[in-house]
Amino acid sequence: MGRGKKLTTSEIKHILELKRQNLSVSKISKITSRSRKVVYNLLKDVENYGKKKSSGRPSSLSQRDKRTVLRIASNTQCTTKQIMQKVGVNASVSSVRRVLQSCKHIKRLKIKKKPALTPRHKQERLQFAKDRIHWKKKWRKVIFSDEKKFNLDGPDGLNYYFHDLRKEKLSKIRRAMGGGGVMVWAAIGYFGKMEIKFIHGKMNSKYYLDLIKQQITKYALCISGSGFIYQQDNAAVHTAKLVKTYFEKEKIPVLSWPARSPDINIIENCWSQLSQAVYKHGKQYENVHELKEAIVAEWSNLNQQNIRKLYKSLPNRMIEIIENKGGCTHY
Repeated sequence: MGRGKKLTTSEIKHILELKRQNLSVSKISKITSRSRKVVYNLLKDVENYGKKKSSGRPSSLSQRDKRTVLRIASNTQCTTKQIMQKVGVNASVSSVRRVLQSCKHIKRLKIKKKPALTPRHKQERLQFAKDRIHWKKKWRKVIFSDEKKFNLDGPDGLNYYFHDLRKEKLSKIRRAMGGGGVMVWAAIGYFGKMEIKFIHGKMNSKYYLDLIKQQITKYALCISGSGFIYQQDNAAVHTAKLVKTYFEKEKIPVLSWPARSPDINIIENCWSQLSQAVYKHGKQYENVHELKEAIVAEWSNLNQQNIRKLYKSLPNRMIEIIENKGGCTHY
């Protein structure tokens, strides 16, 4: 039988008034149209009525089972169902999930990819950070650029795991970009962003040069002002003689960039925000045209205030690289 509805404040007052008139529980029950048990429970302990919490249905997991769940979940890539199977209890997936969600030191995270850094890479990164440790407002002059691949079926990989906050975060080595999909190029500045461009076919140095010539001429002064510095990574097309000659001829300074340093390039954070928006709620696309439209729309919607916050994070990134002796930052 279901639990009766709790007495309201006005009903409690009415019942107490009737009791002061020396009416019986049965009589009060008839007058108020509430069960004898409800009336009796109120009158038995008026001060504590409604304060007692129901213990609810007993948990299908014992305390020992719960500890086993947390031990297995600690820094594992197992799903909740796989954890339940490993524990070997007769419980639902939702019961195991509740145990994980209620634990303060277990958190579901996506595995962060990071580059494999050799001692030489670390030394280059360390020197880069030391040379720019005093850069503050000067970072506003830097235009950050990069390429990014987008797939019709969503971003590559679903590398989530249950992270134990008392342990180091798991990570995977990031390999060179590979696979199909739509390739885009874009650049950001402190005061704005350049138009996003789709790369058709294989990009060579001439293709890249024509692209940046057009974009720099059209947007550079608007998004970073005069005396801007251009940033690009060390991909072969970026460092080709044809491209270097253009920058030298136009007297555009190019930021010397340490290899394998995506954690310093703040446009990587923009790519992350863009991906979340493009693939929101697990969105997938039927064709390339739909995907391109979504990318263009969401790129224009990126908040410039958030981009400025990324610029302000650069001094802290330099400090973290120095503290980690050239190692990866948490960004």
